[in-house]
Amino acid sequence: MVLIICYGIVGIFFSIQIFCLYAISLPNQNINQTYKEWPKVSILLAARNEAFTIERCLLAISKLDYPDGKLEVLIGNDSSEDLTSKIAKEFISDKPNFKLFNINHNLGKAAGKANVLAHLAHQATGEFYFITDCDVAVPNGWIKSLLACFTPEVGIASGTTTCQTGNTFANLQSIDWLHFMGYIKAFANVEVSCTSVGNNMALRAKAYWQTGGYENIDFSITEDYKLFKEVTSRNWQWRNLLNTNSLGLASYISSYSELMHQRKRWLIGAQELPLNWKLLLIIYGLFIPALIFIGLNHIWLGFTIWLAKFLIQNIFIISLFQKVNLDNRGALKSFIIYEFYLIFITILTALFYVLPFKSIWKGRTYGSKGIVS
Repeated sequence: MVLIICYGIVGIFFSIQIFCLYAISLPNQNINQTYKEWPKVSILLAARNEAFTIERCLLAISKLDYPDGKLEVLIGNDSSEDLTSKIAKEFISDKPNFKLFNINHNLGKAAGKANVLAHLAHQATGEFYFITDCDVAVPNGWIKSLLACFTPEVGIASGTTTCQTGNTFANLQSIDWLHFMGYIKAFANVEVSCTSVGNNMALRAKAYWQTGGYENIDFSITEDYKLFKEVTSRNWQWRNLLNTNSLGLASYISSYSELMHQRKRWLIGAQELPLNWKLLLIIYGLFIPALIFIGLNHIWLGFTIWLAKFLIQNIFIISLFQKVNLDNRGALKSFIIYEFYLIFITILTALFYVLPFKSIWKGRTYGSKGIVS
């Protein structure tokens, strides 16, 4: 009986893999909005303890291909305990369209990053709000690329983010981010909604304020999904992009401990995902135990299944590299290492999730209802 269940898990897993491989090859739908005159946009940037990354982020924003008179950049300093505020002040001193705000109280239900964005939205004058993180460098064409998504029925859009490459740990994170983002794009291509990506997204100001703003949205540790859910529940459509002009490059995480806290935060937020996405995560989580059990009973069949998974998975990832024009030289070596990294990280994340560790992010401890400390 157990073996039959394992075969069922493997069968569903491969069905999803093949479906995503097909879906990722489909063209973007309705990414064709043009403008006689570029609309004014506001970039909202929440900053907490970002001394090592904020200058890189602001430098990328300052090089955006968009008219200065149509662009404002609003930075919210969220009680940073390092030199974030000083670095930001120095950088924007000669840039009148950049403004820095110190955030020292909560608005309504908002907490953490959502609270900063709530404050900044009240200061924003743009027709569209663009949101990224201080550890992300956006490409020059970021704004124009995402604006092309906003046909009249669209309220929210997101680009793709991966990590900067560097050492082996960084390169593995880069593959992992792109791999995960590829699933979002595959389902977006067949109009199955998932989530907007909180470090690379844009939304209509009108759609945002229809939700009442973050101060009126119940707290979630994954505030991007919560906003996505609120916007799309009001009959606004969503678009997702996977191309060079919308690709954000995040700073990689330097330690496994920090990576585990990030993933625990994501899994806590995943509790709010629709049933179909929860089932997908469960199938992916159960695939490795199912494969091991099959291998213990039929070693060559287990090896064949693993090899098929490895090949399909990496055809999928290579296609993602090609879509965003990233260099994948030496990919075979990286992908072999990534296969073992993926198994290791999946098991470690599952253990870390069930252990009684609080979710800590940027010096704050989060619970299901907000910031604990």
